[in-house]
Amino acid sequence: MFGLGSLFSGIASVLSVVVTKLVPTIIKIIGVQLEKFGRALEEFFKELGLIEQEDKVEEIGDKALQAEQDELNPIKLEEFDSHEKYLAAIKEYEVDAEKSALIPQDDKLHKAIEILLGAAIARYGQPMSDFSQIVVSNPDFYSKAGRLNEFASLIRSDSNSFAELVNYMENKNMSTEKNDAAFDKLVEMEKKVNPDASDAEIWMAVSDMKK
Repeated sequence: MFGLGSLFSGIASVLSVVVTKLVPTIIKIIGVQLEKFGRALEEFFKELGLIEQEDKVEEIGDKALQAEQDELNPIKLEEFDSHEKYLAAIKEYEVDAEKSALIPQDDKLHKAIEILLGAAIARYGQPMSDFSQIVVSNPDFYSKAGRLNEFASLIRSDSNSFAELVNYMENKNMSTEKNDAAFDKLVEMEKKVNPDASDAEIWMAVSDMKK
C-alpha cells in the first residue's frame, strides 16, 4: 500500500503539488527530449515498484487520458482515496484504438509522467516532491541511462539517506558531516553510471545535481 508522506495527507494535497510545481515544467519538455526522458522515468518507476516491468509509460498516459474523458464512466484521480487504487483502475481500462491513434505521443507521456510522479510523491513524501522538481528541471541530465535507477535503488533500500541527498541537492543547511556524506554517496552513485569518467568529470556531474 502507498504510505502518504507527512506533508501529503491525501490526493488533493499531492495534486496541488503536481499541478502547481511540476506540470508547468513537464509540459515544456517535448519531442525527442521527452521520449528519452520518459524512458528514463519508466525505468525509475519500475525500480520503485510503481509500475510493472511490462508496463509502458505512454500506454498508461493513453489510458489515463481516455479514461478521464469517458462519457459513461469517467475515471478521475480526484475521485479516489489513493494513487494505488487509481492506477489499478487505469490499468484495467480498455482504450479505443482509434482514439489512441489521434492522441499525440507527447500528450500521453506528459500525462503518464504527471500521474506517476504524483504516485511517487504520495508514497515518499516531501523528499520525493523536492527530488521530482529537481529532475523535471533538468531532463537531459536525468535521462542518462542508469542515473535515476541509482536513486530508485537507494530510495527503496534507505529512504533516510535519500532524504539527506535531496537536502544536499537543494542546498539546504546541513552539518559538514552530512554534507560530506551526501557528496561521497553521490560520487559513488555517479561512478556506477559513468565508470570510465575521470574524477573531475564525476565531481562536475555531482555539482550539476545541485540546484
